[in-house]
Amino acid sequence: MENRIKFINTFIIIVILGLILRFVYLQIIKYSFYSNLAKKNAIRTIQIGIPRGEIFDRNSRVLAKDHADFNLVFSPYNIKNPQREAKILSPIIGMKDSDLVKILSQTTENPFYRKILKLNISKAEMSKIEEYAYYLPGIYIQLGINRDYPLGKASAQLLGYTGEVSQQQLDQMAGQGLKPGDYIGQYGLEEEYNQYLMGKPEGYEVEVNALGQQIQVLHKTKIIPGDNLYLTVDKSLQKICYNALKGWKEGAIVAMNPNNGQILALVSKPAFNPDDIAKYLQPPYSNGNPFLDRVISGQFPPASIFKIITATAGLEDGYIGEHDKINCPATIKIGNSIFHNWDPINLGWIDIDTAFPISNDIFFAKLGLRIGIKNLLGWAKLFGVGSPTGIDLPGEASGHIPSNNYGPERENVNISIGQGSILMTPLQIARELSIVANGGQVWQPYIVKKIVSPDGRNIQRFYPVLQRTVFISNRTLEILRRDLTNVVAWPNGTGYSAYVPGLQIAGKTGTAETGPRHLNLPLRGAFACFTPVNHPSIVLVVYLDYAPSSWFAAGIAGKILKEYFLPSIANSQNTNSETKIKQLEEYNPNNPYAKNTAERIIKRMKNKNLK
Repeated sequence: MENRIKFINTFIIIVILGLILRFVYLQIIKYSFYSNLAKKNAIRTIQIGIPRGEIFDRNSRVLAKDHADFNLVFSPYNIKNPQREAKILSPIIGMKDSDLVKILSQTTENPFYRKILKLNISKAEMSKIEEYAYYLPGIYIQLGINRDYPLGKASAQLLGYTGEVSQQQLDQMAGQGLKPGDYIGQYGLEEEYNQYLMGKPEGYEVEVNALGQQIQVLHKTKIIPGDNLYLTVDKSLQKICYNALKGWKEGAIVAMNPNNGQILALVSKPAFNPDDIAKYLQPPYSNGNPFLDRVISGQFPPASIFKIITATAGLEDGYIGEHDKINCPATIKIGNSIFHNWDPINLGWIDIDTAFPISNDIFFAKLGLRIGIKNLLGWAKLFGVGSPTGIDLPGEASGHIPSNNYGPERENVNISIGQGSILMTPLQIARELSIVANGGQVWQPYIVKKIVSPDGRNIQRFYPVLQRTVFISNRTLEILRRDLTNVVAWPNGTGYSAYVPGLQIAGKTGTAETGPRHLNLPLRGAFACFTPVNHPSIVLVVYLDYAPSSWFAAGIAGKILKEYFLPSIANSQNTNSETKIKQLEEYNPNNPYAKNTAERIIKRMKNKNLK
């Protein structure tokens, strides 16, 4: 009996000692761990968003700014039945059940962080959600900071948008205080200058009960805005350029100051609505790739615009003189192939002053054979073909130039007129025209002029960067400018639709084939120009993915320049097919070549209404 009592006493002492040791372990040794765990369950940090700096144009007009709004958010920890909550929410916010279930079922490193489910919910949506709040645990209406873009689609590719940070970006930007659910710059200038635009978030700590419902606010943090960007872009011109593409499904326009590389406008179409990115990730809105910035990432044959380089090489290296003539029949034989002029008419012997305005292919094909592919590609590289410009936007393409100096004679001829394996971006074409406009200087294009802190301090200024100089004689420059001016000024010039009374415009058209001519496939039309000719202040490039003729691109350029330079007399110059056909039919000059050209364009437009 005595031994049994001793055993019981010893057992009780051991149990009590164990409890004491466990108590010491939990309350002292592991106090911090469990204290933090309890706080995470009872105290939540809620951020209303990361504020971003404003973006202004060259005249301090707002292009992007923050505004307060209400968002629908959810806390993964408190979502108990994703299927049931998705079924309730789906008809209220217009999202598919399956998409909602996928979002609500996501696992995150910290399940207490609130994530955005839908931005900018309406009053009607708020009312319905409040009505079903009891059946939607873990889903809340929360004040947030959202981005406002006054120009909408007109500045989409230029400014970009903000979107939820990915796990890969979280890893790359470790140490910057980001967490899942935060929004950062994801495209355009918003992405390129995200580190400056992104401020410090405003938020508050709240105490919640076991159901995740807020009891009281414990602490607030002060908002710190990001830095502001001041651009080289002109808001008015940006809007003019976007509106000029009305009626065209796919195209691009870029305007640049040839004297310093400042971008004045940059437009790509189709564009996306920065307020509803998800919509443009699905057909039919994703058709045409609205997230492709055609100005810097679209790579196309420059077509006859490349003839500027061919002419420069021929004149500078002595393969042709100013008044030398070349015999230009309708076709010539190159190897085993027949090479056609774009307009099947025998012009006989003509010089460069005649060949340039009417863009005669035979003339430049024969000139290209004289120059030789090695020399021609050398000049192309000097003009920047095949190399990125260095613009301060993400995703710039380099274009393409053949890596060797030899190839089939037919291919060499194609390159001399901007076809074949030569590819350029519209921005590279703008750089090509700028070299002629400014006398040989190659300026690096740029968009941001300065970065300014919220309190007005200059954080950083950006100045023009002269990358190199292409040495072209004054005489050659004079010939090029004269002939480019005649492209627009001559009634039978290929760029006559860009003619604007009161403005002297120097330009070049380019119509690129998308396949063998006999297949009768759609054409691409482009026009590049600068004005005023003697003291250029703007280079403008218009590119249309599908167009019956470059005549349309030139017409769009003329409309833009008229509205930009001569707003007091600008009219609603229409560039639709019916108007242009009527203009051409009424134009019946004595010049048989011009008449033939007009008839050819009319036929194309009537057979291929590709707008």
